[in-house]
Amino acid sequence: MRKNRMQKRVPHEGLMWGAAGFCVLAGLVAPLFGDSATAVTVPFGGAVSIVGGIAWLRRNQAA
Repeated sequence: MRKNRMQKRVPHEGLMWGAAGFCVLAGLVAPLFGDSATAVTVPFGGAVSIVGGIAWLRRNQAA
């Protein structure tokens, strides 16, 4: 029997992907307004944190 490699979606995963996308967009747009490096770094860090949280939730759901 073949094991299905498709990961099950966690509840509200689409909302989390949307939030991560918004963080990336905020990080990309910040330099246009002359903001500091912190204004660019923090949103990207938030996006990485959200994506890591999605991976963690998927792993715990599969276990």
